[in-house]
Amino acid sequence: MENYNTLLYIGFIVAGLIFIIVAINQYRKAKKAEKTWLTTPGVVLNSGLTTQRSQSSKGYTSVSYKPQVTYQYLVMDQTYTGERLGFGSSSYSHARAEKKIALYPQGTQVNVHYDPADPSKSVLETKATTARNFLALGMILLLLGLISLLWLPQ
Repeated sequence: MENYNTLLYIGFIVAGLIFIIVAINQYRKAKKAEKTWLTTPGVVLNSGLTTQRSQSSKGYTSVSYKPQVTYQYLVMDQTYTGERLGFGSSSYSHARAEKKIALYPQGTQVNVHYDPADPSKSVLETKATTARNFLALGMILLLLGLISLLWLPQ
């Protein structure tokens, strides 16, 4: 049983570190894009929400909503289509998702941020949308694993 607990605590630490690394990577990509990516005008082709349902092991159902935006933009006489709002993928409550998607109704002119090395890579917002969540979860798992490993009986 001792080995199982130790492995479990180490698993928490490793999972926490992975989430922290993902958060840092998203944040770095967003900051790099903010500084080095170019912008060009674009137009929203369509937008809406997708519903995501999940069920807990106890049978509770939770619903979250993900904004979906398709936009088109032109770089050096080449037309591109993009679907990424930012770096990462976020789900929201219905009210928050509606507020987010309200910024991008069909036909709206938008500024598209694109990678000059690969113009097919684009976002509408140079934000790391899930970095905070990943960082918070990573810190919780890391601390839980460290505290358990160092102070709880093995």
